[in-house]
Amino acid sequence: MAARIGWTSVVFGANQVLRLLNNVLLARLLAPSLFGLMTIVNAIRVGVELLSDLGINQNIVSSPQGHTKDFYDTAWTLQVLRGVLLGSIAFALSQPLAAFFRQPELAVILPVASLMFVFSGLMSTSGGLLQKQINVVRAGLFELCGLTLTIIAQVSLAIVTPTIWALVLGSVVGSAISLIASYLLIPGIRHRFFIDKAIAGQIISFGKWIFLSSIIYFLAMNFDRLYFARQITLTELGIFSIARALTDMFNQFAVRASNMVLFPTVAAWQISEVEVRSRVLRGRRLLFLAAALGLGAVVSVSDLIIQLLYDDRYLQAGAILPLLLIGVWFSILCTINDSIMLGTKRPAYPALSSGAKLLFYVVALPLTFHLYGFMMAVLVLSLGEVVRYIALWTFSRRQHLGFGRDDLVLSLIFFGSILAFRELLALVGLTGGITTLFPLLNDLQASIAGL
Repeated sequence: MAARIGWTSVVFGANQVLRLLNNVLLARLLAPSLFGLMTIVNAIRVGVELLSDLGINQNIVSSPQGHTKDFYDTAWTLQVLRGVLLGSIAFALSQPLAAFFRQPELAVILPVASLMFVFSGLMSTSGGLLQKQINVVRAGLFELCGLTLTIIAQVSLAIVTPTIWALVLGSVVGSAISLIASYLLIPGIRHRFFIDKAIAGQIISFGKWIFLSSIIYFLAMNFDRLYFARQITLTELGIFSIARALTDMFNQFAVRASNMVLFPTVAAWQISEVEVRSRVLRGRRLLFLAAALGLGAVVSVSDLIIQLLYDDRYLQAGAILPLLLIGVWFSILCTINDSIMLGTKRPAYPALSSGAKLLFYVVALPLTFHLYGFMMAVLVLSLGEVVRYIALWTFSRRQHLGFGRDDLVLSLIFFGSILAFRELLALVGLTGGITTLFPLLNDLQASIAGL
């Protein structure tokens, strides 16, 4: 498993370097307000997808029949029907959504973006089959090639037309590339329209928790974007989206490593929870120790990263990014534990923990924004990940799969590494101290002094 995680890390690292390069180039070519508008488009797109998620890949991985032709053809047929339906819904809702977000451009953008639903629905199930086989090498190389072609298309469009259409059409082209690549992943895999009632029932039965989890996960992960879209300007939303895109890189690594390696590995073991804990404990400790030190170092220089990579229009992201990265640590802890829960066939726990996070956001985010302003609301986003972790730990410890003591020690190492790295950099004159990294500390100190 360590070798597979290592390869996943290499491929992911290359992917994220390319994504970062794409992000920086597009930020140089396009105005911040365009990223704000595209943030709304992506939130709608992901929302529509997840609000009807049947967990096709998860079904293929977890089912003993997942590799059989009848099973993956049934799964593919359901996926195609879902894709066409979602594309039609997105097209039909373009006008109402444009009115809701008070952005008339969405009425024209969303019908074009709806093509992505159709393309994703037509994709081969080869990705799920490779995931079941834990074949991270082939999947990673294809993803790397597809991403490279997508970036070339997006940057070329941004040069030709520095408008919102560079981002929209670039995303559509990327979906088309992923569609084509999916049929090249496993030579000889061909699909037919076919539905076996028993298999379809099995997919829907397992998928109901994936469906519920996806709804809650989407709302929990995108509530901030949807809320801020109506509260701040498109320029401010674009700057925020730059910081969110950088933090998502770290979250995506945890998700990818878990989905491609940990989840299928645990699912294949077919052993008790106590034995699962025993098998993953040492590797988990080493993985999170490296993550705590590495992420802590990144947090300590995150404001400098923004200053070096982006122009003056995006400098506010330097204050947002460190706050969001704090939440990434707890998000990574949750993502790994989610995969263990899924591997032991307990998809309800991730759904319930994401639900606790969503409930916290619904109450705390608007209240904090109106009482204390935007930056304190950003801090609430990280606190939501803490709430999610506590809820998941509460559920998982009942199955002897809680890692509370380990995670407490690792979290202290994470926060200690941020402080140590930052103060060391301050001593050699490269940065200011910890309060320059987190300006909110000065505000809190002033508030306490005022009391």
